[in-house]
Parts: sequence; structure tokens; C-alpha cells
Amino acid sequence: MKQLTDETLIEFSQGSPQAFQAIFDSFRMRIFYFVKKLIDDVPTAEEITSDTFVKLHRLHDKFNTYNNIQAFLFITARNASLDYLKYRQRQREHFTDLHEEDVPEIPMFAETDVHADVLRHIYEEIERLPERSRNIFKLYYIEDLSLNEIADRLGISRQTVANQKHTALKTLKMKLLDRPGLLLLLLFLVGVKKY
Repeated sequence: MKQLTDETLIEFSQGSPQAFQAIFDSFRMRIFYFVKKLIDDVPTAEEITSDTFVKLHRLHDKFNTYNNIQAFLFITARNASLDYLKYRQRQREHFTDLHEEDVPEIPMFAETDVHADVLRHIYEEIERLPERSRNIFKLYYIEDLSLNEIADRLGISRQTVANQKHTALKTLKMKLLDRPGLLLLLLFLVGVKKY
């Protein structure tokens, strides 16, 4: 894999088509295989890969470091894959009388050949949270439940859920303050929850 230079990354942030092409060439196959592994559907994996790069290009002025670009690409692709799996599940439920099948469980940061140790570290930090905070964090950010749905499921007040969610996120941020790359990935994860 050709190494991207700092100059190329800066040029990308300034809108250079050549720099975008270099980034596309560097990441395209890794993103494609990452998505394909999650959804097991080649045409859709190709479409999600393309859409992911379109989104990166639209936001080119926000990114000028390798880690920022990498985090954005993998997390955007991951979330699009999850959305597709949820859509596919709804289609199955709508058009068949078969028993309901669960969407395949995907780790919040699926293993890849790119910084797997970094992604694993974030997951481990989440697992070290106090039990209630950890459960609420996962229900909100991974299972995509609302505060009210979590409150109903756990039999606690909505305010308690909100407080625990806030505490969990604050704790994770504090633990990752000395690791900017990890903190960035965490912020991308939680940032996609609500827009």
C-alpha cells in the first residue's frame, strides 16, 4: 500500500482531485472488503464503498490527517452496513412468513487489518465502565434505542438514563484524553447517533 504523505493529505483538505484519487486508491479495497465481510453482498458493498468516499469528498475540508480520514471512512462504512442489514431484515419480515431472524451481531468496531489494536482498546474501555453505565451506553449508541426506550426496558426514569449516558461518555473521554486517535474514533462513534 502506497503511503500517503502529509502534503497529499493537506492537498486533499484543499480540494485537490489528485489527492482525493490517492486517498481513494489507498483505502478503496480495504473499505470494500470491510463492508463485504459485514454484509456478504458484493454489489451493495461496492455501492456502500462508493457512497462512503462521496461523503468523504464532500467533507474534504474537515480532514487533513491520516487518522481522521481513516476513522471517518471505516465508521461511515460500518454504519451504512448496519443500516443495510436493518433494511434487509425489514424486507425479510415484510415479504416472508418465516420466523423472525435477528440481524447478525456485529462488534461495535469490527476487526480489520487496520489498527485493530486501537479499535479493540476503545471497546475494552467501554467494557470497563460500571455495569449500568456500560449497558446504557451500548443500548443508546450501539443498539440505537432512544432514552425513553431504554428507560422502559430497564425500568428506570428517562432522566436517570440521560445522566448515566452522560457519565459514561464523560468517563470514556477522560480515559482517552492522552490518546487523541482513540478519542477521535470514540467521537465519531457517538457523533453519528443524532444529527
